[in-house]
Amino acid sequence: MGNVIVNEKGRIVIAPEAIAQLAYRAVSECFGVVGMQAKNFAQYFRGEGGNKGIEVKVKEDALYLTIQIQVGYGTKISEVAKNVSEAVNYTIRQYTGLQIDHLDIKIAGIRVLD
Repeated sequence: MGNVIVNEKGRIVIAPEAIAQLAYRAVSECFGVVGMQAKNFAQYFRGEGGNKGIEVKVKEDALYLTIQIQVGYGTKISEVAKNVSEAVNYTIRQYTGLQIDHLDIKIAGIRVLD
């Protein structure tokens, strides 16, 4: 599977929730991102702050991430998306050694900052 690392000493299984938390942290530090969109109302009310707006799927030895963000008004959306993509790919690779096979970044809204 895409979240399993096997070496001479055994197996390491990384939970999708842990991958989502790493991605959330990387996204929250990106310039231009002012919020993350919850996938649904249940996630919003459960208070899942550690992976809000991030969906991780592992299918047939591949890692798929979908990230929903809100960007600040006046920022270049393509640059924000590029920064998010680079930050998430780097963070996941750095901390887990896993490679993201497919990354979707969805702009859920544009927020005017006060």
